[in-house]
Amino acid sequence: MRVRSGEIAFRYGVHTEGGRVTGNKRKTTVQSLQRGLEILVAIAQADRGLGITDLSRQFRLAKGSISRLVATLMQQGFLTRDAETAKYRLGMKVWELGNGVVSQLNVRNVARPVMEELNRATRETVHLSVLNEGGQMVFLDKLDSSRAVRPNVELAATLPAYCVANGKAMLAFLPKARVDGVLHGNLRKFTDRTITRESELRAHLDTVRRLGYAVNRGEYRPDVSGLAAPIRDRTGVAVAALGISMPANRMSSKLISDLAPRLVKGARRISLALGYRDEPAVRAQVAGPLDASRAGRRGVRAPTSAGGGRAVRQNRAAL
Repeated sequence: MRVRSGEIAFRYGVHTEGGRVTGNKRKTTVQSLQRGLEILVAIAQADRGLGITDLSRQFRLAKGSISRLVATLMQQGFLTRDAETAKYRLGMKVWELGNGVVSQLNVRNVARPVMEELNRATRETVHLSVLNEGGQMVFLDKLDSSRAVRPNVELAATLPAYCVANGKAMLAFLPKARVDGVLHGNLRKFTDRTITRESELRAHLDTVRRLGYAVNRGEYRPDVSGLAAPIRDRTGVAVAALGISMPANRMSSKLISDLAPRLVKGARRISLALGYRDEPAVRAQVAGPLDASRAGRRGVRAPTSAGGGRAVRQNRAAL
């Protein structure tokens, strides 16, 4: 099969001049890939954004060569450029690849025993979900309520992250760029309770971050409410959400007081199995969470397995 040189350049990053592939194809392809990965690592390890000149000096390559490599990484979503400083930082594709590691760890199998315990203890619908690239929550697993009246949760169904409990639980513990991608979109108002103002949503996510769980009071469907807590990886970033759904008329402050500590504790158990450690250095990597000093000034403490119930009772009115 004949392949045009332009197609080779597009597929493998080989530079062409006048329609001719320059240099040895195998050597050039490997070298380009190696240099691109080295640039990616350099930007990841830098404590600030790096520009073309910075990278040119570091790798002793012509600015033109660096520009082409950086442009390819940007096109694929691995890098992003700050319009004001013209510096480059890691893009969302890097986060998405890291998030994909969750599949290898099989979060569904890790979460299943916790889900079964919650389902038995609460008799409510328990579900596990993740955020996809389009800003939608996708249901990976569920255990239906044993009650006669219960919400219909379908596996692989997608729901908008900004107006459901599992989505808000994840957004509160994601990098700022990922959250911006969701909140800067077209936020549709599904019910009278749907929050669509970005500033209000960000304030709401601050509350979720302090409590350690999110509540949905009929924001997507007026007849369905729920709670959810984030499942976090070793960096503190949310990779999934553990949730409980129920008919809206069954939701009450008393029920929230009972369910929230169980949910937070269960999500933390799953997080620990995925390598999460509740340390200040870990929490600081997430966009916007309170650091220890700010938390101390505000008198807020995130729920833990030991003190989660008390923190939940003290703060439930905030949601």
